[in-house]
Amino acid sequence: MTAFIVLNNRSGQYGFAGTTIVDVNRWCSANFGRDALHFAQTLTARFDAAFIVLRVISSDRLFVRARIFQGPTPVATMAFRLAPRLRQAHLSWIVLAPTARGGLVSKPLLQNLLLIERDCGITRVTLRAGLSHGGYVWAIHGFLPETDAKWLQLAARLQAKLAALAPPLPPLQAQAISQILSSPDRFALRAVAAALTPVAATTLGKHLLLGEGWDGELDFSDQSSALIYLRRVGLLP
Repeated sequence: MTAFIVLNNRSGQYGFAGTTIVDVNRWCSANFGRDALHFAQTLTARFDAAFIVLRVISSDRLFVRARIFQGPTPVATMAFRLAPRLRQAHLSWIVLAPTARGGLVSKPLLQNLLLIERDCGITRVTLRAGLSHGGYVWAIHGFLPETDAKWLQLAARLQAKLAALAPPLPPLQAQAISQILSSPDRFALRAVAAALTPVAATTLGKHLLLGEGWDGELDFSDQSSALIYLRRVGLLP
């Protein structure tokens, strides 16, 4: 059951395709509180246009894929799944055009997604932090490894990167970051991401996490995680 929606937010024009739009509308009304058009408009607020695919997986699950435009230029693609009965969402990917980086696209897009998650009753978001920058970017957005065991796997890889640094860190700094990486608590990831020691034209935290892949979650019921995310997406100072 799939619907295709084309939006031009500048002109207010839109179009639908797909023979099962009634089923998609029914899902959106039951889980989001509004129809598919309002769902698409919420996701793309402050952007000029979009092409959106909504596919009902089950009575409780919806898959969404979107291509977002500013003017005639595509600035982002994203995909995610919503499971309101479990109060959970999974962010499959967000890819920004090279010219759209720096927060001008990602912040409003993540704010829009947060509104949809709120209205669907979502309290937990999972993802695979990966590609070139995702291991660092999602850490500074408040995501954590799903379990302490998965954090230990990531920490072991980061320890190996730390040992391979050339030139090596000064002893006191090396000891401090090593102690953080030895912690069994997944919240230690935040201290790693925040490590500001200059390394290879960037910071130590960013250098260690770039290129890493890990299974992450953001639990909005955890106040510290929610505050980090809300600040990063520009909803809190």
